Amino acid sequence: MKKIIIYYFSGTGNTWWIANALYLQLKGLKHPVECYSIEKLSTEDVIKQVNEAEHIVLGFPVYGSTAPRPMLDFIQQFPNATNNQLISIFATHAMASGDSAYYIGSFFTRKGYELNQTEHFVMMNNFHLPKFRFYKPKNDYRLDLRLQKVLPKVERLAEEISNNQKHIIGNNLFGHLLGGLQRKHIDKTINKLGNEFKVDSKQCIKCGRCERICPTHNISMRQGTYQFGNKCALCLRCYSQCPVSAILIGEGTKNKTKYPRYKGPGEDFNINILIENIK
Repeated sequence: MKKIIIYYFSGTGNTWWIANALYLQLKGLKHPVECYSIEKLSTEDVIKQVNEAEHIVLGFPVYGSTAPRPMLDFIQQFPNATNNQLISIFATHAMASGDSAYYIGSFFTRKGYELNQTEHFVMMNNFHLPKFRFYKPKNDYRLDLRLQKVLPKVERLAEEISNNQKHIIGNNLFGHLLGGLQRKHIDKTINKLGNEFKVDSKQCIKCGRCERICPTHNISMRQGTYQFGNKCALCLRCYSQCPVSAILIGEGTKNKTKYPRYKGPGEDFNINILIENIK
């Protein structure tokens, strides 16, 4: 049995759900496995963990056919391979994903890791805004159906990791073309939408949740209200998890029927899971 470590970043819970399901599957296959949100790890922690691991798994949500800024920063600081470790990359998405997992995997091959698996998982959409009207997020039985549908794919990935079975997706002309096109515009899109975040002062109860859960520490209380800086990663965590829907991304998002907010993958999901390492 080989020692496996799973690292993930999750904005609203979808990637956490896959990481946790994969953790349980690998544990069931008798591998010693650990699972960590990257938000509470120091560089020293990661170096020690990686040196002791035989197989690394990395998971992230797709943002324009790449990873979100917190994960890209994590990858930049990630140590080089020391023992020819294998690495698997998985990405979660709702719409087109391009070559996301393979593209991120290329960062690790340059660090000396052997890319053994890449996989994409279609999860519930969490991105439905006035300027980006994808299908509405569902927080009912349809979410449960989506999770049930994706679980066999998680089981297959666990078997591939366990058996060192190579499985690479995204390394094809169409994936690279779509991925390159999306990556060309994603930073501009994030910066533009990040500037549209604001607080509805009539709704805000000043509970502090948005400030506490922001992965980039972009929200702070100033002059009696919560204000946003210039480090938004567009993870939508604050927008989705505000208990009174006081965070707006454009005036149109006041309409909760037209723009419902995703509350995470299932009733057992707790936002604190994403900012605390419990395994």
